[in-house]
Amino acid sequence: MLLVMWLLILLPALAYALRPRDGAVLAPARLAVVRASILLGAYAIGVVEAASAFTALTTLTVLIAWVAATVAVVAAVLVRAVRDVTPDGGSGGRGQPFDALREELRSRRGATRRTWRRTKSAAAAAPAWQWGLGCVIAILAISVAVLAISSSPNNFDSQTYHLPRIEHWIQNASVAVYPTDIHRQVDIGPGSEYLLTHLRLLSGGDGAYNLLQFLAAIGAALAASRIAAQLGGGPVAQLATVFILATTPEVLLQASSTQVDLVAAAWVACLATIVLDEFTRPGETLLCTPAPRSDALYLGLALGLIAVTKSTGLLAAAPLLLIWGVGRLMRDGRRRRPCLCGRSPQRCSRADASRTATARTGTIAASLAVLAIALLLVGPFMLRMQQAFGHPLGPEILRESIGVQTLDPRLLLVNGLRIAQTNLDTPLFFLSDAFAAAINGLANLMGVDPNDPRITFGTSTFPVRAWYPDEDRAAFPITGLAALAGLVWFAVKGPGLRRAYAAALAVAFIGVVCTVSWQPWVNRLVMFLVVLGAPAAGLFAAALVKGFAATARERGRRRAACVLVTVIAVVASLAGLLTVAYGYPRRLAGTWSVFSVTDLEERFVRRQEWLPQYEEAAAAVAAADPERVGIVQGNDSWEYPWWILLPEDAELYALQSIVPGQTPPDPASMDAIVCAEDLDECANLVPAGWEYHELGTVGYALPPAGP
Repeated sequence: MLLVMWLLILLPALAYALRPRDGAVLAPARLAVVRASILLGAYAIGVVEAASAFTALTTLTVLIAWVAATVAVVAAVLVRAVRDVTPDGGSGGRGQPFDALREELRSRRGATRRTWRRTKSAAAAAPAWQWGLGCVIAILAISVAVLAISSSPNNFDSQTYHLPRIEHWIQNASVAVYPTDIHRQVDIGPGSEYLLTHLRLLSGGDGAYNLLQFLAAIGAALAASRIAAQLGGGPVAQLATVFILATTPEVLLQASSTQVDLVAAAWVACLATIVLDEFTRPGETLLCTPAPRSDALYLGLALGLIAVTKSTGLLAAAPLLLIWGVGRLMRDGRRRRPCLCGRSPQRCSRADASRTATARTGTIAASLAVLAIALLLVGPFMLRMQQAFGHPLGPEILRESIGVQTLDPRLLLVNGLRIAQTNLDTPLFFLSDAFAAAINGLANLMGVDPNDPRITFGTSTFPVRAWYPDEDRAAFPITGLAALAGLVWFAVKGPGLRRAYAAALAVAFIGVVCTVSWQPWVNRLVMFLVVLGAPAAGLFAAALVKGFAATARERGRRRAACVLVTVIAVVASLAGLLTVAYGYPRRLAGTWSVFSVTDLEERFVRRQEWLPQYEEAAAAVAAADPERVGIVQGNDSWEYPWWILLPEDAELYALQSIVPGQTPPDPASMDAIVCAEDLDECANLVPAGWEYHELGTVGYALPPAGP
């Protein structure tokens, strides 16, 4: 928890230092938090990569890095305080750093008191339904925080590759590719795990791991609410945006998990809100100077964070950045200055043309800078993939298993419809079954297999039940339909910025359909679209409840709209509350509540029958006091429990490797061997004369006892 508390101090301090000085910027406090989050995230990634380059990824290195970051943030705060107190940047008198900081704090206290008074007045005047939405949000946030703090990591993928890779990195003091039979440990984007590595090294355990996604959920909601404001939404629309995200089951479930989808979604939302700043600076005219150059820095860092965390987020980042670049070029071409007295029109025209060319050159340079900065973050990982697998995107097995392998428009249509059906699945089975049957019927009518392996992950079969609150599958019909309605409204009603935003999300969804094969857990893979779609839903809901008023007929429509929105809000609230109470695999109530199970029982909630086998094998191996333990497993085996159950000072090595050029150690060089699932291969690898024991799913082997 040390680093978490450290960050809770550093983040607002850095946000203060980065707060825009231009009072015309929309929601400047939220923008400052977004900027600070991007900088700290990029810094954490850079520390891991730099330390690994020298095989120095250790607790001491990380501690020194965060001490240095703290010093830098304190310096930035002092500099900002001096500038705020003495705008000309002078020194002396009030300009001394700590005197300036004290004066700035006194000023901020006064501003805070005024803000607090305004907030109390606004809260007192707020209608009961706004209080109701706020209370639901607060209850859900507190409940998820309790789950995140009280729960041990028990996500299936985390047991297989998210968390074991962190242990290997720490053991090797580097994130270099290592021998393993689970290719996802080395070829899936590691950005989220890089952040967890800091927590692991500074805390010595995984107790704070779940808080990363919890903080990411808060960051995503904060950025989404700012996007709603940038698209023209007032306080009601922004509140509705946060409420929609806060009641989305998949968001609630992942916010206490060690998955990575919310982290990626938060970075995408950060990029989106900075992109929209290009078009939403109040008071900006065609005579204004170009957008601040710092935008390119933050956009580049956000793009790099997306790429290194989860590459599917790039499907939304690409159209958003295209809008940013094209928008800047168009604005560059329209900037003009009045022709001054005494200057000929020809001279003014030449000056305008020169100014336009200079501005466009700056925009092109800024666009290239965005890409270059992003490559600084993701480049080292891509280089390792190129060196290990001959491709910057990883091995062929990864690309073929997850990605779509066809350009047939019929299959792509079926893929998109199946993804939509899984996203919108509900417990109203007659609706879900009818939707699925229609998709299968359409596929048969077009002469294609709805489960064609070119658009389907592995041996999965469509459809699947996805309505229930499981973090890997939970559907979001209310959020999805509300976002879709809002985006259609954007496209029909405008203005232009809303149409462009809707178009970017449509392109992103098409990108998902054309690149990501349907799979039972596809709902969590589109989490970034859920976060980006929430502002459209929030604005649409706000427009519905106040869109009619003039005539009696319009007042009747408004009442009907209010009833509809109220019903949806009540259903969404119930869904959210039931999710945190009875969600899977972490819940507050009922059987397997976090308050009624032990730490180990909670870690094995998804595979309860495995726990006694792991415990028995680990106890037998620990009794031999091994220094080196070999691991034999399949691609989906749970490796992480061995890191928890075996002695802390034991080193673990995979005895199989699918990584070219990475040869696993000789089994005979181990002091013990543990196995999970792939027991036939384990029996083949056990050295002659060793004692081998099979316990069902788990096995272990020990060398013969000495004389």
